[in-house]
Amino acid sequence: ATLPGTVPRMVRPAPGQNYPRTGFPLEVSTPLGQGRVNQLGGVFINGRPLPNHIRHKIVEMAHHGIRPCVISRQLRVSHGCVSKILCRYQETGSIRPGAIGGSKPRQVATPDVEKRIEEYKRENPGMFSWEIRDKLLKDGVCDRSTVPSGEASSVSSISRVLRARFGKKDDEDDCDKKDEDGEKKTKHSIDGILGD
Repeated sequence: ATLPGTVPRMVRPAPGQNYPRTGFPLEVSTPLGQGRVNQLGGVFINGRPLPNHIRHKIVEMAHHGIRPCVISRQLRVSHGCVSKILCRYQETGSIRPGAIGGSKPRQVATPDVEKRIEEYKRENPGMFSWEIRDKLLKDGVCDRSTVPSGEASSVSSISRVLRARFGKKDDEDDCDKKDEDGEKKTKHSIDGILGD
């Protein structure tokens, strides 16, 4: 018997699937891809957030005084998942999923900034990425929040622009010089050490 307001089973396994000893299939097909069945018989997709209607139901049931372990069994959602959603709701008032922490999206240079970077590099080919970054700030092309870098100390975005436009990193120029015979000499060559 199902209780009024419980969430129906999201996906029924197709006939002919391999069933483990428990009677539940290990994997099922869902509209979002391959799902798995938890120990309670609920379907989930690893790495994907629980659907919003189930999150709402968890919070609603908790407001009615139903204990997390009962919510878990009725909705076929793991106890850990129920606890996590209720803790986040208690701390933030939000039921929305969201990774805690994570990396910030990298700041990509706008076309105007890319043009300015190219100008600086043409005017002074030996200029390093960090010098370009400082000049962008000094000339008012960017401010600290819009300078292409990602991190305050990083210049990777500027280096990416330089590689895309000029095909080299700042300090590769010295390494790729050719000698009189047309052979590439690098500053890491063993020729000068051993002698002839």
